[in-house]
Amino acid sequence: MASTPKSKVAEIKALAKKHSKAAIKVLAGIMNQADGPATARVSAAQALLDRGWGKATQPLAGDEGGLPVLARIERVIVDPQKNSEDSAGNGPYSQD
Repeated sequence: MASTPKSKVAEIKALAKKHSKAAIKVLAGIMNQADGPATARVSAAQALLDRGWGKATQPLAGDEGGLPVLARIERVIVDPQKNSEDSAGNGPYSQD
């Protein structure tokens, strides 16, 4: 696929920006439509909030307010004789 020249990208952005006010009005209209689908209203509200305030940051693991970083390394020793019994149906999970 051929890349789009920078001038074309700038032109597309400029065209899109011309519709910003109308797009915000449409989003606000959808959000305020009391009998509209809840999913559409929530999506419109989220889009307006993201554009007005920026997307909410998500704390990363280990960051203050984020989830703790957990690490567990487990060493398992496998007995080949026991494994062959298990696969023959004689192990602890076999049905008698």
